[in-house]
This record gives sequence, structure tokens and C-alpha cells, in this order.
Amino acid sequence: MVRQLALPVVFATALMLPLPQAAGAMAQEFPSACASTVWLEPLAAAETAETGAPTPANASTWLTAELTDACSGETFALADFTGKTIYIEAMATWCPPCRDQLARVKEAAALIPEAERAEIVFVALSSEVDLPRETLAEYAAANDFPFIFTVLPAEMLQTMAEDLGQEIAVPPATPHLIVAPDGTIGEVHTGGISPEDLLALLAEARETAAS
Repeated sequence: MVRQLALPVVFATALMLPLPQAAGAMAQEFPSACASTVWLEPLAAAETAETGAPTPANASTWLTAELTDACSGETFALADFTGKTIYIEAMATWCPPCRDQLARVKEAAALIPEAERAEIVFVALSSEVDLPRETLAEYAAANDFPFIFTVLPAEMLQTMAEDLGQEIAVPPATPHLIVAPDGTIGEVHTGGISPEDLLALLAEARETAAS
């Protein structure tokens, strides 16, 4: 199921992500855990304000809900990343399959050329609605995951489940989806994904948005 969200494009669409040329391709040096400013730099809300592009009134409420970066304490909304490719992983700190999946996401992210990283945002959404953000930040640091981690408010989790399907609220199913630069909300996928397949999904989303 593919949904189209009428988000205004703020940034020029980047070129299609190149897949590794060989299995032994060298990964780029990657930032340390909780270095979410690499993906949140500067805070996308400020970038949106500079371009004068408002958040659309018809945006899904889960895209516009206020969230808090567990590592930095900065507030943001997924809709702030209009024009970027957003990879969303639903997870929980108690979930071993989630940890394994995030490790594969990290492998994929390390293969993205540094010049293109600013155009792709990786967000891990914890379904543990009462989890202190400091605990989630400790989880990210302990596992060396350098993404944006945030605890889902209960209302947002419910809205996402209603909009995307109940599987988004089942962390062991490792649900994940991509929001393309043009606002297309991709299908929710479950199950493990290889770094190569993840890169291909990101490339497809960016290529589709450019066409």
C-alpha cells in the first residue's frame, strides 16, 4: 500500500544512491553513537523555516506530531524533513530482532557516500511510550547506533497503527517504511532486511520522487 502525502519539496532531489560495487566495498567512516546531529543538522525545522515552506495542513498527524530526540533533547517532527528521504524503523529496547535489524541499518548507512548522508534521515521510533528518553539514549550509545531515536507518544503510536496497520506497533516484526522526498509514504515492510536491500529501497524511493 502506497500513500501520497502532499508535502512541498524543500530540497533538490539527490541522485540515486549507488549500491556497493562489490561485496568487499569499503564503508565510509561513520559517526559515533548518538551523533544524531549528522542526520539532524541543522534541525530540519530551521531549514524549513529558512525556505519559507510551511507544514501542509493535510499532513498525517503522525508526521506532524512533536517528538524529542532522545540523544540531543531537541524537538522535531517527521514532517520537518520534507524533501529528504526518511527511513523509519519501529522498535523497542527489549526486542532482540529490533537490535539485529538496527545493526543492519547501520551497515547500510555506513555505505552511503558522505556527501549524500544529509539527504537521508534514519529515525528509530520506540513504541515504549513511557520509556525515559535518557534510557533510549543509553540504548543507542550502548549499541553504537548513530541514528535519531525517539519515544513515540501514545497518541502517535495509535494514529500510526490506524493509518499504517497494526504491525507498526509490533516491534519483533521489525516494521519499517520509507517516506520519499516528494512525500510518498511507502508500504510498511516486516521482517529482516539486508543492507543491500535497504539501500535499494532508499534508491527506489529517491528515484521515484525524481521522476
